[in-house]
Amino acid sequence: MVIRKTAEQIKDEILASLKEEPLSIEQLRKKVESNWSTTNNYLEELKKEGKVKEIISADKAKIYQRIFGDTYFDIPITDLERKKFRTLFSMVIKRYKESNQIPNKTQLAKAAVRVINSSESGLSELPTAWYLYGMIPLMIVDPSQDYQEEIILEHKQKINNIIEIFIKSNCDKKTKQIQKEQHIEYDDKLYQLADNFLELTEDNSWNRDRIFEVLNEFFIVCPINWEFKEVFNLTERFISTVRKLSYFDKLENHRTKILLTFDALWKFIATCKFYETISLKRRFSNKSVLDLYLGGAISFRKVCAEESLSDLYSIYLSKLDNRKLDLSSDAAKVKEIMQGWTGED
Repeated sequence: MVIRKTAEQIKDEILASLKEEPLSIEQLRKKVESNWSTTNNYLEELKKEGKVKEIISADKAKIYQRIFGDTYFDIPITDLERKKFRTLFSMVIKRYKESNQIPNKTQLAKAAVRVINSSESGLSELPTAWYLYGMIPLMIVDPSQDYQEEIILEHKQKINNIIEIFIKSNCDKKTKQIQKEQHIEYDDKLYQLADNFLELTEDNSWNRDRIFEVLNEFFIVCPINWEFKEVFNLTERFISTVRKLSYFDKLENHRTKILLTFDALWKFIATCKFYETISLKRRFSNKSVLDLYLGGAISFRKVCAEESLSDLYSIYLSKLDNRKLDLSSDAAKVKEIMQGWTGED
């Protein structure tokens, strides 16, 4: 006798099948032992429920990804890793509260990274990656969450010692300072130079020479061996455009547009950096799978950077069109003749 599965059972099987990697409807159909139409209908329901999302759509070649909601780009982690992360976050928050403080998101994330990267913690297998503001745990931190110690960590006392040292050394520091010091601690020159550039642009009057000194260094250390060669090309375009613009006007007069363009460029660079560093983890080394998780975000941020660079370049062109040139009388006569010339004999 064949037992007919309920709708909820099939949906649960679909979610279980998507736990480790995105799959097509055809692949899911085989795993849940159902037909294409039924599987597609249940996927549409799960999509409305916010449990899956469609990441590639081409008629019947649709590919779906499970939404976990607690990891960056919904990249999957194991149940054990999830328990270890939540236990670690709980321990960090507890130590902060014992010091009469409530950690913000940056403090919680950076403290967790410090623990994970310590050889004494026994947690080095927990995945971390570089992203917008430095190195972060793959699981998203949320200080407002009521995390619990769900598992007994082998080196609990050593972990608490690492957390206490971190709190003492960072309790009076602002978020930006904690981020900057982490970039120095892990010796990432690109992030350090981004910090330096943004710090220079905080002044009312910009030091043009110093800004280009930092940008030139940024260009030199900008990676060219990534799979995303556009990083190097877009960085060159940004620095070149800013330099050209500086010949016609004070850069601080275009502060907002320059900073918005750099922000768009940096988001693209940081997303590529996330891809590069997470792919170094053995379990995420299958780049065809990783492309499914990050490909859309990288493409979107590349387009945003290109559009912002085009807008900045249009400002330079407007300055170029409006420039005033001192012409000799002979040159002025030639210009007058050429303006009336149609190219015909």
